[in-house]
Amino acid sequence: MKRILTAAALVAMALVAAPAMAATTTAAKPAATAAAKPAPKMAAATTPAKPTVLTFKLIDANHDGKISYDELKKYFPKLTKADFAKYAGKDGTIDHAGLAKFFKDQKAAMAPAAATTKK
Repeated sequence: MKRILTAAALVAMALVAAPAMAATTTAAKPAATAAAKPAPKMAAATTPAKPTVLTFKLIDANHDGKISYDELKKYFPKLTKADFAKYAGKDGTIDHAGLAKFFKDQKAAMAPAAATTKK
């Protein structure tokens, strides 16, 4: 009886191991009809964009050393000609000092709004 159980166990192990051994000893034929699956698309990284630091050189698009109304309007769309005139010189353009004053006033105007939204 013991020999029968041992023989049965060996046959069972051989049946389980035979397909695995056959797969490792013979070369598998590539499937010619099966189309290769494309690689899955990865989701695009969603990182917040870095804020652009506005400088005189960046705003002065034509690099003439002066900032015109149109050049500043590109970065501040709500800017009016009357507001621009507060910072412009006699020639109707803004120089480095005028831009510094404009930025200072913009920052001061935004400070109270930022303080009320934090509460």
